[in-house]
Amino acid sequence: MPASLRSSFNPNPITNLFVVFMTGLTVINSINIYFEWGIIFIIGLLFYLNGYKKYFFKWIVLSILLFSLPNFMVLSNLNSVLKMFLSIPIVIRMFILPFMAASFMIKTSDVGSILSSMDKLKIPKNISIPVAVMFRFFPSYKEEKKSIKIAMKIRGISFKNPIRYFEYITVPLLIISSNIADDIAKAAETKAIENPIAKTRYIPVKVKAIDFIYSLTILGLIVGGWIW
Repeated sequence: MPASLRSSFNPNPITNLFVVFMTGLTVINSINIYFEWGIIFIIGLLFYLNGYKKYFFKWIVLSILLFSLPNFMVLSNLNSVLKMFLSIPIVIRMFILPFMAASFMIKTSDVGSILSSMDKLKIPKNISIPVAVMFRFFPSYKEEKKSIKIAMKIRGISFKNPIRYFEYITVPLLIISSNIADDIAKAAETKAIENPIAKTRYIPVKVKAIDFIYSLTILGLIVGGWIW
């Protein structure tokens, strides 16, 4: 088990899911910028305390760059070329809080603890199983993508010809994605996924002080940002 999963600063997946849901609401109804920075600092600090220092600095730098962009009111007064290039980063800036919270959940939670959490919340299997498959799929996909890029670099295939580069990287990824999905489905069948009886979970989900501190702090900042 990774050290971050045993850390006293690592909230359980139930808390992480709650925070992701709450930060997702800020996309619909934005909050004051100072409260946004408070949430970014809290999640960034948890990245740092759980040993993900690189991700802490990455999210802080990305947030500074995105928050330095003009808002939609200013963007409407710019020329069409700037509108085209700045509209996508501005939309990403709107989703920075849920993206950051979800990234923290993925980095600090494993599939076993996520399934245990969903079982405690009585979440139906048709929801919990796809989530578990998703958590197993993307790490494998990321590793295979890295291997493909290394193989292309060895063969001298570069981005000088974008169309050819896109073809060489897309076709293997599609085939590998299909193989990964098949492997995960076979593993799930081997573990008796269709058996309706209750499963025994070997990874317990415990409530710690950090769960209350993290969830209540984020909730307070979001509600305070709306009221402000």
